[in-house]
Amino acid sequence: MCGFFGIYDPQSFRPVPAARLERISASIRHRGPDDQGFFSDTNIALAFNRLSIIDLTRAGHQPMSSVEGDLHLVFNGEIFNYIELRTRLQAKGHIFVSESDTEVILHAYREYGVECLSHFNGMWAFALYDAKKKRIFCSRDRFGIKPFYYNVDGQTLTFASEIKALLKAGVKAEPDNRQVFQYLALGQLDIDEKTMFGNVLQLPPAHYLVYENEQVKVSKFWGLEDQKNTADLSMRPEAILEHFRELFFSAVDIRLRSDVPIGALLSGGLDSSAIVSVIDLLAREKKIPLNIKTFTASYSEKSIDESHYAAEVVKKTGIQNVLVYPNAEGELWQDIEKVIYHQDEPPLTMTAFAHWYLMEEIHKQNIKVIISGQGADEMMAGYVEQFSGFFLADLLAQGALGKFFHETSRLHDNSLLSYRLILAQLVKAFLSRRIANIFKSLLREKAIQHLEYGFVKNHWRSFSPLTGMKQYSRLNQQLHRSFTVESLPRILHYEDRNSMAFSIEQRVPFLDYRLVEFLFGLSNRQKMEDGIAKVILRRALKGVMPDAIVNRYSKLGFTVPQKRWIQEMDGYVNDLFSSTAFKQRGYWNPEKIKKLYRDNREKGSRMDTFLWRVIACETWHTRFFKS
Repeated sequence: MCGFFGIYDPQSFRPVPAARLERISASIRHRGPDDQGFFSDTNIALAFNRLSIIDLTRAGHQPMSSVEGDLHLVFNGEIFNYIELRTRLQAKGHIFVSESDTEVILHAYREYGVECLSHFNGMWAFALYDAKKKRIFCSRDRFGIKPFYYNVDGQTLTFASEIKALLKAGVKAEPDNRQVFQYLALGQLDIDEKTMFGNVLQLPPAHYLVYENEQVKVSKFWGLEDQKNTADLSMRPEAILEHFRELFFSAVDIRLRSDVPIGALLSGGLDSSAIVSVIDLLAREKKIPLNIKTFTASYSEKSIDESHYAAEVVKKTGIQNVLVYPNAEGELWQDIEKVIYHQDEPPLTMTAFAHWYLMEEIHKQNIKVIISGQGADEMMAGYVEQFSGFFLADLLAQGALGKFFHETSRLHDNSLLSYRLILAQLVKAFLSRRIANIFKSLLREKAIQHLEYGFVKNHWRSFSPLTGMKQYSRLNQQLHRSFTVESLPRILHYEDRNSMAFSIEQRVPFLDYRLVEFLFGLSNRQKMEDGIAKVILRRALKGVMPDAIVNRYSKLGFTVPQKRWIQEMDGYVNDLFSSTAFKQRGYWNPEKIKKLYRDNREKGSRMDTFLWRVIACETWHTRFFKS
């Protein structure tokens, strides 16, 4: 896990000055404090900051060049199947001089060209310069776990792991107002290749970029097949569970490959509990010590505190657990600018700050690799409230009225959803995504009413891109949207920036592409049944996880006391909202926003999430666009 910067211009014949390259690289030094490297030639300059995880020797130094001297690589992330892939390449005659996964990429490209991407199981962003072909080849992993930002200005391609490095290199900082509208009014971020900076693009997940013959071409190298979700219907029930276990255990196992200490996040929910329980089982099967620490966020508000569930996993496994109390001293107002600077773009919710404080504690414990459970909710319908309507809509479409009424009753009894909420979610399932987004903004968050009329008029047609998948069931269509557009990308964004701010690599076993392909091929009944979500995970790991976790039907998500946290920032927010810049920003009606803030502070309101977006957006402006 590292950070890189590069600039390529096929028409340039002047090397980038070393001092300039060092200044740019310093802006993302937090991503890799263990080593630093540079490569410069007539047409290209590369800078690299290394966080040493695998092969801690100088043999893993980057930028890494091939023995022949024609290939030069900067790579952020991990290729988790590098051992198996290296063995296959050695059988084809390739000779390796290091134990690093970085060198595997060089040899895989030499053997397979751009098709090497299909051989990788991991998380990555990289740029590879092929001097013989005068080609630069860049790629981002299948799910966008690792970031890749770039700017094309005439013949010059500039790229980096974080936006701030591009700005340091001279890319003009200006907001993209359409993206700002999507953020404020619709609560959307990272939904396509655009960023909130007008001159900065991100390489989409599962895409690669090739720049040769003075042309930049972006192409897709992987995607889920648009086919009916029926893979399990021809399988025996036990075979389904066994295949899930095989894939999941393998995904966890290969993500334990590391030459430095590893930890795991343990919220007390199903996903993190599953990972920690499997790590414990693998350790016992291999007869090796369970030498990891887990970390749990805990709050004084009992309604959102899950530490007692985490304690069940600790009791079963004997693992060492550390309780972390995010923002316990009300210090968030002091950290908000720093966190948003590291994020590059304003987070959609304050959950990012809870994760920030977790990473801060993990860094103090000298842990350099952390494992988390992201991705499971978006594949197995973890958020019952959000996905129940689509599940029921499928039953109605099938004419299964008996099953429909049974599941409605069980959703009420087991997942504690009110019938009114179930009906609202069912109606939502039949609406187009654009209409659903507008209703959310107008009725639930009342966001649009607080924005300036001209700003809304210019951008109100903005909405989430369609994700296709017409063969999918309604439930799987919505899971796919959540996975690729509406939920997971923004979570991966803030988790990467937070972890790397403290020089920590975060790994996500549920985002092993083999497991993702399997889960999206399954029918609804493997995801929801009897009013319960994540059916396949519960059945497959029964006996591995504590019964208290398997039989837990409540779902909190990574929840924080957002109302209290906003109230604790009172002085900061008043100063922010009193500034001339805030009043003249042109996005919102400043008097309406101030009234909303007063109401939220004095009476409480349901609009604290929108209010947070305004606070974060203005803070982002003051931090990145000071002029």
